[in-house]
Amino acid sequence: MITGTIVFAAVTLVVVVAVAWPLLVRRADEAPPDPAAGARAAIDEDLQRSLEAIREIEMDHRAGNLSDDDFAQLDAAERARAVELMHRADEIDTT
Repeated sequence: MITGTIVFAAVTLVVVVAVAWPLLVRRADEAPPDPAAGARAAIDEDLQRSLEAIREIEMDHRAGNLSDDDFAQLDAAERARAVELMHRADEIDTT
């Protein structure tokens, strides 16, 4: 019974090490992940959503679903957001 427990524990240890080894060891030829790249990707996604929102606001206005005043407010706010995202992307690119 004790022998079976020891064998089970040894096999379990080997399986755990085999599964965890790739996660713990980084290959020498792999470059470390760039934190700026992740931030830039998130900003690019937000910027694409903002530009799509601008297009939708314009389409809603042309379709008559938005008044001129509502269009002006929504359009200005979304364009300001897009410009801010572009500035943030530029800051990441220059650093």
